Amino acid sequence: MRFVAISLALLLTSACAATGGTKRPAATAGLAPATPAPTDYHRPCNAPPATAEAAFECDRRSILGMVGEFRVKFAFDETLALKPGYTPKAPQRSGGDEYVFVVEDRGDYIALQHILVAGTGKDTMVIKHWRQDWQYQPKDVLVFRGRKHFELEAVPTEKARGAWSQSVYEVDDAPRYAGVGHWDHANGVDAWTSDFTWRPLPRREYTKRNDYQVLGAINRHTLTPGGWMHEQDNTKLVLDANGTTNALVREVGINSYERTKKVDFSAGRAYWDKTQGFWREVRTAWTDAARTRKGYDLQHMIDERPRFEALFALADKAGNGETVTRAQIDAVLDRALAPEAAVTSP
Repeated sequence: MRFVAISLALLLTSACAATGGTKRPAATAGLAPATPAPTDYHRPCNAPPATAEAAFECDRRSILGMVGEFRVKFAFDETLALKPGYTPKAPQRSGGDEYVFVVEDRGDYIALQHILVAGTGKDTMVIKHWRQDWQYQPKDVLVFRGRKHFELEAVPTEKARGAWSQSVYEVDDAPRYAGVGHWDHANGVDAWTSDFTWRPLPRREYTKRNDYQVLGAINRHTLTPGGWMHEQDNTKLVLDANGTTNALVREVGINSYERTKKVDFSAGRAYWDKTQGFWREVRTAWTDAARTRKGYDLQHMIDERPRFEALFALADKAGNGETVTRAQIDAVLDRALAPEAAVTSP
């Protein structure tokens, strides 16, 4: 029943978004949160950095500025039909409560984990949610190529200079998308903007739609006095058999993270205390798979069940004090990365 509940919760969320204990906003609500900006705010950088070294430190402080406890709102509006005869779909709204924290900081690499907490008391549900990894001057990124395929792609030296990659991962630490861009600290604002990236269909749509195959996006992360915002300039793309793409519709996405002191995230911290060693091994296993294989097809289902359930079941064992080996983790990944015909048991 736990996995059924988790699946239902995740299906109510947007791509790399959440659902939680907060009431879902009405579908007619505006894209931007109608809340005033707090006055007590100190930027990561008081002025645009004058040197590469100062820019690096400003960038780091900006990434770390996304850490904290948040009430989250997600809004997606299809705004511009691009294919003849297409009718834009209704706006999508969801929301939740998320705890964001650092799981690793090596200076030029920072990993931020999101934990979703829904409900209260004995009805509290904790879900390890998405993760975002930031790498300074990356040598390569794992990118989505369409049709379930991910591939390591080298980043040209000029493009990497002074830039950060953001790699986003699903609830089970499987890859979702990656982009490269620069932080900008001008005009009293700290913001990072990506290049144009591909990603699989978002969770909010992959069980409902088959009229497009790729979500192309430019992502912007902006720190605000009350938290931070993830803006998405999305284009839904039809991927033909010969590899050509045609745009279906454009979409605007706004994920707003507003700091809160009104939510009890202790259950999320307790879950992480018990399972962080297991998830560290899972992260390493996914990284090793990418480095060894260079590219792979990622299956969503194993034995007609969502892939994440297999790793979440192992996480539950680890959280209960049972020993979970790297071999058990690798066995799940081997099936997730196997040809589609092999992922269902005979």
